[in-house]
Amino acid sequence: MKKTLSLILALGMLLSLASAAFAEDAPALDYTNGTPWPNIDLEGVVTPDTPVNLKDNFALAVNKDDILSLEIPEGYPYAGTIMDIALLGDKEIKDMFLGDAPASHDARLAYDLFWLMMDWDSRNALGVAPLKEMTDAVDAITSVDALTAYFTETPIEKQIGSLFSVGPMVDFVDSSRYILTVGSGSLLLGDSAEYSALTPSGEVRKAALTELATKMLMKLGYSEEETASKIANAFAFESMLAPAIYTNEASRSPDFYGKIYNIFSRADLEAAQASLPILPMLEQVIGFPEAEQYLVTEPAFLEKLNELYTDEDLPLMRDLLIVKGAIAQAGSLDRECYEWDVACDNAISGATGMLDDETAFSGIVSGMLAWPVARLYTESYLRQEDKDRISLMIDEILEAYHGILADASFLSDETRARAVEKLEAIDKRVLYPDSWEKYECPDLNFASREEGGTLWDAELAIALNNLRESIEDYSAPVDKEKWVATPQTVNCFYDPQSNSVSILGAFARGSLYNTAMSDEELYGTLGAVIGHEISHAFDSSGAQFDKDGNMTMWWTEDDYAAFQARNDKMVEYYNAMHPWQGQDFYGSIMTGEACADMAGIKVMLLLAAEKPDFDYDLFFRTYAKVWLTKDSLQMAYARINDNHPMGYLRINATLQQYDEFLNCYGITEGDGMYLAPENRVAIW
Repeated sequence: MKKTLSLILALGMLLSLASAAFAEDAPALDYTNGTPWPNIDLEGVVTPDTPVNLKDNFALAVNKDDILSLEIPEGYPYAGTIMDIALLGDKEIKDMFLGDAPASHDARLAYDLFWLMMDWDSRNALGVAPLKEMTDAVDAITSVDALTAYFTETPIEKQIGSLFSVGPMVDFVDSSRYILTVGSGSLLLGDSAEYSALTPSGEVRKAALTELATKMLMKLGYSEEETASKIANAFAFESMLAPAIYTNEASRSPDFYGKIYNIFSRADLEAAQASLPILPMLEQVIGFPEAEQYLVTEPAFLEKLNELYTDEDLPLMRDLLIVKGAIAQAGSLDRECYEWDVACDNAISGATGMLDDETAFSGIVSGMLAWPVARLYTESYLRQEDKDRISLMIDEILEAYHGILADASFLSDETRARAVEKLEAIDKRVLYPDSWEKYECPDLNFASREEGGTLWDAELAIALNNLRESIEDYSAPVDKEKWVATPQTVNCFYDPQSNSVSILGAFARGSLYNTAMSDEELYGTLGAVIGHEISHAFDSSGAQFDKDGNMTMWWTEDDYAAFQARNDKMVEYYNAMHPWQGQDFYGSIMTGEACADMAGIKVMLLLAAEKPDFDYDLFFRTYAKVWLTKDSLQMAYARINDNHPMGYLRINATLQQYDEFLNCYGITEGDGMYLAPENRVAIW
C-alpha cells in the first residue's frame, strides 16, 4: 500500500533484503542433485519413488508423506508448518473485521481502514488522480536547483519519494538514545550486486517491476516511448549508484554493524551532503531538531550521489522518483492498479492466484495499524494461562543456558562471567504486553467510508501520525521496555539493543504450541524456538552487544578470536553444501541463524536429560515437523539469499551435531546423517 513516507522513515529501507525470484523459462537444471542432501523443500524434488533411509536423510524420512500431500496455497509462495500458522493468523485477523464495528477509538480506526480498502467504488472513482498530481509535480522540475527546492519546500506528504533515506534509529553504541541516520534507501532490484551481474532471480524481478511500471505510467498518461525512457532512466541511475551501496551479502555479515556505524558531526554531515538537501529535509521539512551527531551508513553513497546530483543527470533522478513512486503506490489505488501490483508480487515471490480481498486487506491493516490490531487480536485469541506457562518455560530454558556457557571450554572465566551477566539480564516478552498504554494512538483520526473518507487520505493520515510519533520518540530516551513487534506477528526474535527475547502470540499457536502437548512435543516445537532466540545473544551478531544492548567488546581478545574461529568453521561447513548442483549457499550470512538452531536443540537436550524416560525419537521427529516446507522455485531462490538455512538443513545439519540424535537412531560412520566429532560446527 502507500509508501510515500516510509521511504523516508523506515530503518528497514537501510538494510532491506528484497525477495529473489527465478524465471519460468530459465535453462533446465537438475534440482534433485543437492549435496550433501537434495533440497527436499523444493516443489517436485520429492516424488513417491524417492527412496527413504532415516540414517541418510532424516528430514526426508520424517516429512516425505507430508511433502507429497502439501499444496502451496493460492496467493502464497510456499507451504508447510510455519505457513499453516500464518494462515491461521490470517483467518483470525480477517474474522475480527467481519463482525460488528468495535467501540474503542483505536480499534475503530483499524476497522474503518479495512472497510476503506474494501470500498472499490470510491477507489475506482478516485483512480490514479492523487498519484498523477505527485508525478506531474516531479515532471515539472527542470533543474537541480528546482529539485532541491522540491525536496525542501514541498510538504512531506506531497513528496513522491527521495533519493536517500533519513530517520531515527537506536544508537548501536549507546542504546539509550536515538540517532538520526542517513542511508541509501531501497533499490528497485533489491540487491546492489544485481546491477553488476544480473542473476536469474534479478531478471524476474526486473521484468516484473518493468511490467508494473509500464502499466502504471501509461495509465498516468505517458506515451509508450516516454514510459520506456523513464523506466530505462530509473534503472540507469540506480546502476550508477549501486557500486557505492552494500550488497545484500555484505549487509547480512556479522561485521556489518561496525561497517555502517560511521558517526558524523553536524559539520561533517554539512560537508558530506554538499549540494544534497539532507539537513534541510530532516529539519525544515520533516521536523527533526538539530543534532550534534548523525550516523551515515554509507559515506561512499553520499559521495556518489553528490557526484550525480547535476543538471546532466536530472532526467534520470526525476524518472527514478516517478517510477519508484508509481510502483510503490499501485496497491493503494483502483482495482486495476491493485491487480497489477498483486501480479508483480506474485511473479517475484512465485505465488499464484490472488488472496480474497478480506484476507489481503486485513493483513495490510494489521501492518499499517499494528497496535490497534494487536489489542483486538490479543483480546480475541490469546490467553493469560498460556502466557504464564510459556514464561515459566522460558525461565527454565534460561536457567539451562548456564550449563551451555559453563561447557564452553573456549571461554575464559572473565568472558564467561560477562556472558552469564548478559544471560541473566535478558528481558522476556511473551505473547502480548502486560499494558497497552504505550501503544495507543489517540491523536490519529481519519474519515471513515460512511463519512466520505478515502483510502488515500487515511493512509496519508497514518503516515503523518507515524512521522509525528517518530519525532516525539527521537526527542526522548529510548524506552527499552516498549515492544517493537506486535502479538499478531507470526515470528519470534531476539533484539540485541534491548537484550530481549520475544515469543509473539500468533506464533505460539496451532501445532507449535497447545496445552495438550507432551514435554517431548513442547521441547521440539516452541521450546527449541525459544532456545534458538536466546542463543542469538551469543551468535556472531549478538556477541557484539553487551547486557545493556550496547555495541562494545565485552570479550577478551583471545576468547573472541576463538569464537570467530568457530564461526569461520561453520561458514566453511555451509559453503560446502549446495541446494542443487552449481548453486552455492552463502555461509557467511547463515552462521547466526544456524548457530541459534544448534544451540536451541542443545539446550533442550540438556533439559531432556533431566526427564526420566524422555522419548528422544518423538522429540526429534516433532522438531523435524516444525521445518516441513514446500517452496516454489522462486521461493527457493529467495531462501538462498536468506540468513536462515533452508528447512531441510535446519533439520539435518542441526541434528547431526549431537550424539543424542546419532545414538537414538544408531547412525554411524558411512551414514549420510553422520558427522564426525572433529567436523561438527555447533559453536555452543
